[in-house]
Amino acid sequence: MPMTINGHAALVIVGNGPGEVAGWAVPIATEARRWAAAHGRPIEVDLCLPPCQFASGQEQAAAAAAGVFDRILDPRETLRLGLGLGSWEPSAPAAVLHVGGDFWYSRRLARRWGARAYAFVERAHVSRTHKAFERIFVPTPDVAERLARHGVPAGKVVVTGDPRHDALRDYQLQAPSGNGQGPAPKVTFLAGSRDTVFRAFFPFWVETAAALRAGVPDARLMIAISPYVSPEVHRALVTQHRPRLDAIGVQVEYGGWSSIIGSDLVLTIPGTNTLELAIMRIPTIVVLPTNFTLQIPAEGLIEWITRVPRIGPALKLFLARRYLRRMPYVALPNMWARQRIMPELIGAVTPGQVAEEAARLVRDADARRSLVEQLSMIPHEPGASGRIITAVSAAWTTG
Repeated sequence: MPMTINGHAALVIVGNGPGEVAGWAVPIATEARRWAAAHGRPIEVDLCLPPCQFASGQEQAAAAAAGVFDRILDPRETLRLGLGLGSWEPSAPAAVLHVGGDFWYSRRLARRWGARAYAFVERAHVSRTHKAFERIFVPTPDVAERLARHGVPAGKVVVTGDPRHDALRDYQLQAPSGNGQGPAPKVTFLAGSRDTVFRAFFPFWVETAAALRAGVPDARLMIAISPYVSPEVHRALVTQHRPRLDAIGVQVEYGGWSSIIGSDLVLTIPGTNTLELAIMRIPTIVVLPTNFTLQIPAEGLIEWITRVPRIGPALKLFLARRYLRRMPYVALPNMWARQRIMPELIGAVTPGQVAEEAARLVRDADARRSLVEQLSMIPHEPGASGRIITAVSAAWTTG
């Protein structure tokens, strides 16, 4: 392993996708910089974005906007490095931290650079390749127990909590109480962070908003655009639906979480943001019409098989329906709590049906307060990023 050069430290985070970049890579990178400042050491923090079917294509721009990375390697560059091509390498001594995507990339890069490898995971799938990683960080004891059942040595697994709590640290104190703050109740729609999902859901939310306006005339309605949706896609759809949006009084916002804070009710789709909304104690309804599962990426080889023309979409819809029948919940807070604490509308649901349920909650402040109390079952536990960096810092203090 290379010796320390001028006390320099380097961290290479490997992962792609909106949730992985915003919820894990950015807060961990931020904490790495805090660690370096506290120890009086220069640090280089880099991000490798591997090819990933869950990526939106806007991760590089979003990560750059966070201002915590020295270099961001796009999927093509990361693939080339994994294949042994290209000459870029981080400063030494380096630590490689996997937070998402295929483990192959993290293993290959660590081996190429002679770096120590670590991984943060929320599922037990790392058990097949755990030998490549010095430490495996997990959000809960439940994940640690599952890894132990799959043969991962207990001494290798560290329960750190979830860095997504750190990503929301600045917003937590602004979380609403569910009492209907403001001159009129505010309802926010989240249409997804990937172009294919956004194209499907944006028109659905426009129709839902129209139906909701009829039921709750005084509601403030807003569609929040994720920074991970490509500008050409959201501009085209907003322009296409602008007359309808203006007619029913729906505001379109691009401010991210800052524009969502203060909502009395949020309507969203399954994903990382369901956990983030629970942490912020914002009443939320999770919606997934079955046919829209065609636009949602699948894990591993299944995604590529279901892209085969003609048979692919039918196969994906069949597998999605089968999956939804097996899975009791699709919202992350419900999975965590093992009970329905966040309402879900799954299946052959229409905009009118969603609007009806939303109107019921908008009119009933007591029901929203009850929902906030149930969401409090999800503990707000910041500090995971710091615990991860404390463990990873071993790579920077030995030569």
